[in-house]
Amino acid sequence: MRAMSIPRVRLDWSLRVTRLIIACVAASLVTTGLTVIPPWWHERGSGAQITQIFRGHHGWWSARDEVFAMRWSNLQLMQETLGSPIDAGELPAWAEPPPPPYPQSDFYRVATLAVGWPFPTRTFRWVAPSHEHNFPIAAELDDADTSIVYAAEDARTHVRAGGPTQSAWLWSGIGFDVAFFTGLIVGPGALLVRGLRYFMRGKRIVAVA
Repeated sequence: MRAMSIPRVRLDWSLRVTRLIIACVAASLVTTGLTVIPPWWHERGSGAQITQIFRGHHGWWSARDEVFAMRWSNLQLMQETLGSPIDAGELPAWAEPPPPPYPQSDFYRVATLAVGWPFPTRTFRWVAPSHEHNFPIAAELDDADTSIVYAAEDARTHVRAGGPTQSAWLWSGIGFDVAFFTGLIVGPGALLVRGLRYFMRGKRIVAVA
């Protein structure tokens, strides 16, 4: 009987590994879809919230908006510098402003669009050094629900503002999202397989009886 159980154990492990591989592939496809598709979905944001943040000797106007699978951060540098360095106001890591020095401008803006769910997987960043650039708008005035969709449009078409200045993949977010969806797929899948096994075993017992 022990000799007969060895192939069965190997077969069970083979099936588990196969299911895990299939789940990882499916999770990767879902993660890709939630990175590529959301910029085409939304026609409006939810309305940006404007606050102030401080990094070192510099203050920033900060406008942030969010809809499903998209997040928007618009920062505008304040003209006056601070006498003592301060670090106040929360921002996600992908929205942090670049380090100084900054250009001498009244309208220096750094705006970032992050896409992906549940964690951002890709970012697009616009850097506007002067008032000659009409996108993004001044952060202290960016309280409407349109900037996030304008950013998504420009990331896709490069028409509104000539496209983002920078783009980057967030590999930690990609890893977390793939792991998250793999868990969602494997968990219910394992319960379903176990339920089917119990069901078939019950049918065999009834048939024998």
